Amino acid sequence: MSFVSLEFIFIFLPLCVAGYYLCPGKYRNVFLLVASLVFYAAGDIGRMHILIISIIANYVFGLLIGREGMSKKVKLVVLILAIGFNAVCLFGYKYLMILYGASNITMPLGLSYFTFRTVSYCLDVYWGMLPANKSVTDVALYVSFFPQISMGPISRYKDFYKDINERGFDPDSFFAGIKRIIRGLFRKLVIADALLPALSTCFGMEASERSVLFAWMGAIDYVIQLYHDFAGYSDIAIGLGQVFGFSLPENFNYPYASSSITEYWSRWHITLGAWTRDYIYTPIFRACQDKKIARLASYMLSSFAVWLFIGFWHGLGKDNMAVYILHGMYYFILIAGERMLTDYKKARRKKLGIKKKPQSAASIAMWHIYVIFVIIFGQVLFNCDSISQYGGYILSMFGGAGNAICQTEALFYLRQDVLPMIAGIIFSFPVVPYLVKAIKVSGRERIMQVLSLAAYVVMLIVSFAFLFTNTYKSFVYFKF
Repeated sequence: MSFVSLEFIFIFLPLCVAGYYLCPGKYRNVFLLVASLVFYAAGDIGRMHILIISIIANYVFGLLIGREGMSKKVKLVVLILAIGFNAVCLFGYKYLMILYGASNITMPLGLSYFTFRTVSYCLDVYWGMLPANKSVTDVALYVSFFPQISMGPISRYKDFYKDINERGFDPDSFFAGIKRIIRGLFRKLVIADALLPALSTCFGMEASERSVLFAWMGAIDYVIQLYHDFAGYSDIAIGLGQVFGFSLPENFNYPYASSSITEYWSRWHITLGAWTRDYIYTPIFRACQDKKIARLASYMLSSFAVWLFIGFWHGLGKDNMAVYILHGMYYFILIAGERMLTDYKKARRKKLGIKKKPQSAASIAMWHIYVIFVIIFGQVLFNCDSISQYGGYILSMFGGAGNAICQTEALFYLRQDVLPMIAGIIFSFPVVPYLVKAIKVSGRERIMQVLSLAAYVVMLIVSFAFLFTNTYKSFVYFKF
C-alpha cells in the first residue's frame, strides 16, 4: 500500500487517525502497532514473517545485551550475533536475488530500513545510551512504524524512544503534519511522476538516437525527479509522524543548494548518512586512531568503508551492481579530494601565517556550478543499467555519438514538462523559506498566513487531480 494510493489516502489513513485518537492513551501504542502490521500486510503479506522474526529476535538480543550482571565479553558476543543475524537477513536475501535472479525474487517490503533500525537498537543498548526496552510492543512499534517502514527516515532508537511513551497531542504539530503530507503529495504526484514519461523515453534510447538537447533534458529531469520523489516520500512520512505525535528526523535539507559535495551529502538522505557515520565511519575511525594510524589515513579508510557499503547496499541483488559500487566510489573520490584540498589550504595558511579569507561571489558561484554538474553526472550513473549505458549516455550529452542537436521527442517533452520542471527547480532551493522570512520581517504575517493556506489548498486540489487522472507510480527507493 503506497502513500499515494487511493486506499491509503481515503481509507487506511482516515480510519487510522480516527481510531488512534478515539483509543485510550495507554492503548495507543498497541493500536499503532496493529495499524503498522496491517499496513505491512497490505503491501507484502507473503513475507510478513520476516518482519515478525526480526522483531522478536532483536527484542531478545536487546534484553540479553542490556541484562545486568552479564560480563562485557558475553555482551559483545551477543552483539556480534545480533549484527550477524541482521546482516544475514539483509544481505543474505539480496544474495538470493543474485543466485536466483532479481526478476524471480524481490526484496521484502522495507527490509533495508527496518534492519537499519534493529541494528541501531542493539548498538544503542550495548553502548549504554538507553536500557533495553522490556516492552515487546514498544520495540515492535519502533521497528515497524508504518510511516517509516518502506523507505525511512531511519530513526535511531534513542531518538524514537523519547516519543514512545511521552508524546501528547499538540494541535500545532498535528496541523503542521497535515501541511507536510500535502507538500509531499504535491512533490511526488505533480513534480516527480509528471517527469517519468520523458525519463523513460530518454534513458530507453540508444546513445546515437538521443539528441544532445534531449540527453541534457533527461539528465536534469532525473536530478529533479529523484529528489522530489524521495523528498516527497520523506515529507509524507514526517508529516504522518507529526499527526501521531512523533518527531521523525529530517531527511533532506535543500541539497542542491550546497557549495561542495561534502556539504551535499550532509543534506541528502541525511538519516542514512547519520546511520553510516555513527555505526560504520566512527567505529572504524576510532579503531584506526587506536592503532596510531595517521588522521588523514584513518579518515580515508573510514570514508572508503562507508561509500563501499552504500554502493554495495544499493547494488547487491541487482544486475547492475557494478553501477552502484562505481556510484559510491565516484562520491568517495570527490569527497576525499575535497578533504585533501581543504587540508592543503589549511596547512598552507598556517605555514604562511595568514587567516582564511571570505570567499568572493565569483568563487561561491563557481563552487555551486561545480556541485550541480557533479550531481548531474552522478545521478545519471545512478539511473543507468550498466556502465556501458552510462558511457553512451554521457557521450550523447556531448554529441560524441554523432547525435543531432535537437529532435522531435525533446521538443515534445520540453513543452509537456516545462511547468513541473520549473516547479521542481524552485522547490529544490530555499526560495519559499526566503520569501516567508522576508514577509515576516516586513510585518505582514497575516498576508503570509492567508497565502500559505491558499497555497496548501491549491497544492491539495492539484495533487488530487493528478491522483485521480493518472496511475500513481511507486516511490524510487522502494526497490532498495
